Amino acid sequence: MKNNSVFFLLLIILPIPGVFCQETQNDWMIFIHIESGLMYPNSKIRKSIPIRQNVSSYIVDQVSYGEISSETNGYLFGVRYGYFNDKFRAGISSGLRYTNFNTEIKGYSSYGTDFYYLRYSMVGSDTKFARVRTISETNNFISVPVELRYVPIQFEKIGFYVKAGAEFSYFNIQSKTDIDFREESMEEYQDEILNNITAPTNRFYSTLYGSFGIVYGKEGRPKVMFDFSVPSRFLGKNNFALTKADYFQAFTLSLQIPISPIK
Repeated sequence: MKNNSVFFLLLIILPIPGVFCQETQNDWMIFIHIESGLMYPNSKIRKSIPIRQNVSSYIVDQVSYGEISSETNGYLFGVRYGYFNDKFRAGISSGLRYTNFNTEIKGYSSYGTDFYYLRYSMVGSDTKFARVRTISETNNFISVPVELRYVPIQFEKIGFYVKAGAEFSYFNIQSKTDIDFREESMEEYQDEILNNITAPTNRFYSTLYGSFGIVYGKEGRPKVMFDFSVPSRFLGKNNFALTKADYFQAFTLSLQIPISPIK
């Protein structure tokens, strides 16, 4: 149902510039946007991962502490084709975007150590733990973003804009998880352990986001755009095998290159 809604929205939105330009063809311009950026999901370690310690911190004795933490970050690169209307100071664009996410769970069991404990077997009263330096995950997505942009304030060379967008993807072109054990002898158990601790991921990756930004450059020439996203949402669940994340923030730098007015 979500997929059908997205495609239906595209069918409605994409012909809009062609309709308006029949009467205001001198107001429309065609642009290519080349973008890159950083993404920061607010991820938390899944409770199902059997780390011995509490995921925040725990007391080993009266003096030393152990700590487990997770970090998920990503970067993106994309190319979008867009229309912008000078009269209404608004535009729409769409294209292709590559996004890479990396997750790492790291920590230590007590002062001076470089590992923590992960339970990999529990049969009756016999419980076995592996000493782990890090557990990592990589995901790579190809998605289709659709963005709407409005510039309420425009001076000669600088403007301020707000933007709303959504992206959707069926392509997780590479998903990989890995454990860095302290003892090499544990490597042979890696696949078995990962199958037990990782959650199945959602193949359909989608987000809904908003941002505000600054655009610099003269009309009719290439412009540089830099925007900051407000806390934005992952629409799908289970995007990552090791962590849970519902929201993210992003910083994006893009180059807007004019092609020609719509004829």
